[in-house]
Amino acid sequence: MTVASFITVSCCLFLFGVFLLFTLNMNSISEQIESQCEIIARIDFDVSAQQQQDIYNTILNLENVKTAELETQEQALTNFKKELGDDAVVLEGLEGKRFLRSSVKISLKDIRKSEEAVKYIQKINGVAEVENRQDIVSKVVKFTAAVKKGSVMAMLILLIIAIFIIQNTIKLSVHARGKEIQIMKFVGATDHFIRMPFVIEGVMIGTLGFIASFVIITFGYNAVISSVSSIIRLFDFVPLQACITPLGISMALFGVLMGALGSGLSIKRHLKV
Repeated sequence: MTVASFITVSCCLFLFGVFLLFTLNMNSISEQIESQCEIIARIDFDVSAQQQQDIYNTILNLENVKTAELETQEQALTNFKKELGDDAVVLEGLEGKRFLRSSVKISLKDIRKSEEAVKYIQKINGVAEVENRQDIVSKVVKFTAAVKKGSVMAMLILLIIAIFIIQNTIKLSVHARGKEIQIMKFVGATDHFIRMPFVIEGVMIGTLGFIASFVIITFGYNAVISSVSSIIRLFDFVPLQACITPLGISMALFGVLMGALGSGLSIKRHLKV
């Protein structure tokens, strides 16, 4: 029964760790999607280079602005030529003409407040127009919120299932030694004296289960992420070095606490003789 408890705890902790890593990566991907929702402020043609820099500095100093990048007319034309590739010959002779506006590409800290930022930027002197795909922003906000809520709910459900499985497995282990507990009670052993060996055993089972599952996860994570990254190249996944500490602490606490509590609570019924 002790071996069965160890295997059960290891499997539950493994699933808990895998899903925790999945949740961390989904939240990271959600943040990356949000960061790609840019606002573009188009600047009037008659604005001087110094005024463009002033507009850029004003936008950059806004509270909700995360990053801002000024693109001059010359830079915009150069970038447009690169995008066209071999077809860039159609743009010859347009240098110095009013063809493309200078612009400021803006990334917000919180895209949920994009409308407020757009209203403020539109009032800046020299800004001709502000591009903001609010329909896309709204969909992104809803998607990321659903991902985060779904991750939390799934994590809670997994925790409840894991606690139930671990506690019942340990309970069977304790039940198998019910007669020993009753004999100890009859010869005068205190509840604390009887309970402590089982609690210590539960802690040891939880610790060993944590070590086994943690080693498997850490060795397998990089291999899995490398395989997935070769297929899905749109996003950056969380590196193992960035999540190994919260992962280890969470799994260790969960394993030790469930082992100790499972043993302590399971033996309670047998102490009533």
